[in-house]
Amino acid sequence: MKKIAVFMLTIFLLFGCAKKEEKKAGQYLAKINNTIITKEDLNKEIEALPAFAQKMFEGEEGTTRLINELIKKELLYQEAKKKGLDKDPSYVKKVEDSRKLILISALLEKEIEEKAKVSDKEVKDFYEKNKADFTVQGKPVEFEKIKDMLAQRLTAQKQKEVFDSYVENLKKSYTIDINKEAIAGMSKKEETKKEEPKGPAKEAPKK
Repeated sequence: MKKIAVFMLTIFLLFGCAKKEEKKAGQYLAKINNTIITKEDLNKEIEALPAFAQKMFEGEEGTTRLINELIKKELLYQEAKKKGLDKDPSYVKKVEDSRKLILISALLEKEIEEKAKVSDKEVKDFYEKNKADFTVQGKPVEFEKIKDMLAQRLTAQKQKEVFDSYVENLKKSYTIDINKEAIAGMSKKEETKKEEPKGPAKEAPKK
């Protein structure tokens, strides 16, 4: 089980955020060609890990293990660049898609999550109004036992409402042109493919 956890963590580190090749000030912990790994880099990697994983890299032995993982990641990164894989069209497309998703996530965090927070009072009021829906053997479940669950439900509901409203407002600010003819043409092509008769099955050669 421990070996699997270490392996998964290694994958996590290998496919983490790409590191810029640049010289950094301060005492370095490791150097791979012109790329330097500093104490600050190490601390950032540790902080990015979940709590249970951080314990795996405690002490001198753990620190050495993590530095070795960072070296592996940098070696693979530099080798990939050396082979020109960063110029590969499929890679460039994936990077662009990732940038879009990260940017969208930042927008949603700012415009949706902040505005869709639910207060303790809202959760309590919802519980009181719908207490009859939360019963076990005819008795209402205590508020404290389902408070977190209700908060998650109300937050998700509010996020959807805020999101839908936000998108509708965006539609008013942008020009959107949906080519219905092209879409209909695609559907017809798909239907034609399905209706095309299949040729007679070829008989197996007689021995």
